[in-house]
Amino acid sequence: MPLQKGVLQRYVRGPVPPEMLKWDATAAIRLVCWRWHEWALEYALKDVYIKRWKGGERWAELSNRRESYALYELINRITGTAVYRNPFASLERTVDTFSKYPKVAEKIKRMWFHGFYTAETDRLVFASLKNCCNLVSVSLPWTTIRHMDAKAWRTLLVGGKEPLRSLELLAVDPTKQQAEDKNNQVDLAPLESVNFGQLRRLKIFGDTTFMPITDRDLYAVARTASNLEEFHLTCISTITIDGVVAVVKASHDTLRVLEHSPRSQDGFWHPHPGSPSDSEHLCELLRSCPKLETLSISLPSVCSDLFTDENCKFRGDLQVRALHLCGHEHGRTTNAATNALEKLLEQARCLIRRRAQSVIPRELYVELFFADCIFEPSYKAVHGDFSLAQITSRGAWPQTIEPSGKGPYGSTGLYEKEEEGPFQRIQESEFLAGVRRSFLSIST
Repeated sequence: MPLQKGVLQRYVRGPVPPEMLKWDATAAIRLVCWRWHEWALEYALKDVYIKRWKGGERWAELSNRRESYALYELINRITGTAVYRNPFASLERTVDTFSKYPKVAEKIKRMWFHGFYTAETDRLVFASLKNCCNLVSVSLPWTTIRHMDAKAWRTLLVGGKEPLRSLELLAVDPTKQQAEDKNNQVDLAPLESVNFGQLRRLKIFGDTTFMPITDRDLYAVARTASNLEEFHLTCISTITIDGVVAVVKASHDTLRVLEHSPRSQDGFWHPHPGSPSDSEHLCELLRSCPKLETLSISLPSVCSDLFTDENCKFRGDLQVRALHLCGHEHGRTTNAATNALEKLLEQARCLIRRRAQSVIPRELYVELFFADCIFEPSYKAVHGDFSLAQITSRGAWPQTIEPSGKGPYGSTGLYEKEEEGPFQRIQESEFLAGVRRSFLSIST
C-alpha cells in the first residue's frame, strides 16, 4: 500500500544456473549403475563455470539443499541479518574437490573463470586445473600471464592427455586495492618460454590499464603459434596492428577467423590501430592467407588489393575499419583518393559476385567503415550524417536520401547518445559525386 513499508514474507529462489540444472537432472541416473554414473558425470561436468561472488550480497538464512525446496517456505520471523559468505568459496571448494577426486576433474572439457584477478586466486585457478587432463578449452583472467610461471603454463597447454585447443584471456580493471597490492604487481613473463604450437583458438577480450596485454606479449605468442585457426582481439586498445600482424604471419597458412576490433566505449569511433613499423602492405598480407574466411579488422589503411584474389575463401560477414586509403595516408580529399575509394568499392563488388557465382556459391557481405561513414558495396549504399553537406549545398545535394537503420555504433544505431544524429542512406554514386563537388570530405 502507498506510504506503507513492505514486509518480506517469502523467499523465492531465483533461476538456477545451467550447470546446476545438469547436475540435478542426472542425480537419479548416477545412482543406477557404474556405467550410467560415468556417463552422467561426463554430461554434467563437461562445461564448468566458476564465478566469484562480489562479497557484498545479502544472503538469506536459507538451506543449500535445493532439491528439498522448490519454493522456499514462509518464514515468519526474519532476522534480516546479512550472512557473510567467502567470495572465493566456489574456487577453493573446486580446488579441494578436484584434489580429492581427480577422476571427476578428468571429465571436464571446458572451464571458465570469472572475477579472479589477484596472484593468490590465480594460483588457485591453476591448482584447480592441475587434474583436468582432458581440458580442451579454458577462459582465464589476463593476470595469469603475469602471476604464473612458465612451468605452470606448459603443464596447462601440453601437460594433459589432450593439448589445450582454445584459450581465452579476459581483461578488466581491478579494484584500486588490488592494483596497489605489491603481491599483484609481479610479472614472471612466462610466455617467452611456452609453446603455443598446439593451440587452435586464441581470444583476448576487454581493456585494462593494470599490467595490460601488449604487443610484446603477442610477439612472444607468435614465436610458436604456427597453427592458430581463430584469433580474436576485441575491445582492447593496448595492442597495435604490429602485434596482430605478428600472429597473422605466424599462423598464415592455417588462420580461418581473424577479428581485430579495438573498440572502446566510444563505439564506432574506435581507437587508432597504429601504423605498421615496417610499412608493410597489410591488404596483400591478409589477401594471401589461403584459409582466411571470416575477417573483421581495423587497419591503418585499406585499398582494392584486399579483394583482388579470385581464389580467396572470404565468406559471411566481412568488416574493415580503416583510417586511410593505401597510398593516401596524408588523409586529404583529392581526386586520386576519391578514385582509389571508388576502385576499392568496385573491387569489393566484383569479389562478392565471384563468390556468389563460384562452383560452390558462397554469400559474402562486405561493410567498410571509413571517413565516418559505413559503405555497403553489395547495395551500392553509403550510410552517414550528411546534414552539414545539405546545408553547404543549400539543399541541392543529396537528391536521393533515405533514413538509415545504421548509426555511429554500427548496425545497432545510436547507442542512446542524445548528441548523435541519425544516419542517412544515399547511393554510392551520389556520395562520390558529392565528394568530387566538395560538398563533403573524406579527409581523416
